[in-house]
Amino acid sequence: MIFENFYTLEAILEFFLKANRYCQLVLLIVLIFMLSSCAKYQAQPLTEEKIQQPLQTLDIEELTIQAKAIKHPLLQSVNFDLTDGLSPDEAAIIAVLRNPKLRAIRDQHGISNAQLLQAGLLPNPQISYTFSAPSGGTDAGMNNAFGVGLSWQVTSLIWQASKIVGAEKQQQSVDLHIAWQEWQIVQAAKLAAYQLIIYSRQHALLTEMAQRLQENSERLQQAAKLGLVTELERVAAVSAKNLLDIRLLALEQQQKQQQQRLNRALGFKPYEMVRLEQAIQLASTINLPTYKQLISNIEDQRLDLLALQQGYESQEEKVHIAVLQQFPKISIGLNHALDNSNLYTMGFGVSMTLPIFDRNQGHIALQRATRAQLFDQYKNRLFQARADIAELLVTISSTTQQIQSVAYAIPDLEKLVKAYQIAIETGQVDVLNYYVAWNSLTKKKVKLLSLKLQLIQARIALEIASGLYHLPVDSSKQNL
Repeated sequence: MIFENFYTLEAILEFFLKANRYCQLVLLIVLIFMLSSCAKYQAQPLTEEKIQQPLQTLDIEELTIQAKAIKHPLLQSVNFDLTDGLSPDEAAIIAVLRNPKLRAIRDQHGISNAQLLQAGLLPNPQISYTFSAPSGGTDAGMNNAFGVGLSWQVTSLIWQASKIVGAEKQQQSVDLHIAWQEWQIVQAAKLAAYQLIIYSRQHALLTEMAQRLQENSERLQQAAKLGLVTELERVAAVSAKNLLDIRLLALEQQQKQQQQRLNRALGFKPYEMVRLEQAIQLASTINLPTYKQLISNIEDQRLDLLALQQGYESQEEKVHIAVLQQFPKISIGLNHALDNSNLYTMGFGVSMTLPIFDRNQGHIALQRATRAQLFDQYKNRLFQARADIAELLVTISSTTQQIQSVAYAIPDLEKLVKAYQIAIETGQVDVLNYYVAWNSLTKKKVKLLSLKLQLIQARIALEIASGLYHLPVDSSKQNL
């Protein structure tokens, strides 16, 4: 029986000799092509060296070279020079270059590129091969039969264009989202630098004030022993010195915390100290556009809103694809066969799914619900942006008025301190009154610095909320 001898080497050789040599050649070429075009696996283990390498601190010279070469649409052109200390604008550039979070965020671009590549690929054709040998009955003069078929799902062409457009929109959305994250980290680095600069100036003022309070306390101690002042006055002086010491400790704690935030934004190690540029001009007022001007083109200015727009358009394509995919999937193919009577045949075939139970209803509903969610997210983000702008305008206006009020009081206090100083030399006034006036002046200067920090925070928040990356400021007045 042929069936009994089928699995012998002679039977296999006989089959291949009788099979159509053209079909064998086609199968061989297809097999070689598939094997040669396969991607190869390359391991990338998490080694300590690879992890630490991008986190190594660059020397100033190398950092300067990279900073001068960077071209970023969101960064102002600055003369990058760290020899005089780190300025807020220079901190922004370093954050773009070295922030580890940004490196991870930028990897999303590679993912979106891969998704775009996948969207452009058509489904693979299907090849089939059948073999049958006589196993009983009258098999005299009968051959082993075989068949080769090639089919492909043609309906994939219907939604192919929508897949590509959707992937392109998604890639644009991802790139805009990356730029939005970059902008926020840039602003966070700038703000952290400003805060450290202001904290340093406040610390210097309060340290000087603490020395005066210490001298004042010692004077009152001596005066109390001589009966020149009451015990209440002595205790009040000691209490004032203690309260200021507590305030200084709290400020030092704020400085340490802010230094860690700056290091994190710059991609530096936790205990690296960066010398800050001290000759930084602090804004007293901001030349603000009107509310209508700020919101007029906000949809085209804020990167996150642009990203949501592209994401929504990508989702529109997904809904379109889901609707198209409810129709039957059709595959067409060719087949070539040899039957047992040594008759060769060539044929054409069509297969089609019958959408009786599953007409893609669930997937369509999911994509429509996702589209509705994205639409509501966009509306909410736009509403929130407009509300934030209105609130920040009020905050900036109020802070500017407070700055002007405090700034106007400082020259009078400075004149009073000078007058007391002259009066002390002639013995016309007690030194305690001089210390009181001097401390009042110091408190006003510290208050002015705090208000200017609030103005900087509000300005940066307004830049983010409005999508205007460089609001004009006026730093010509009271630069402390």
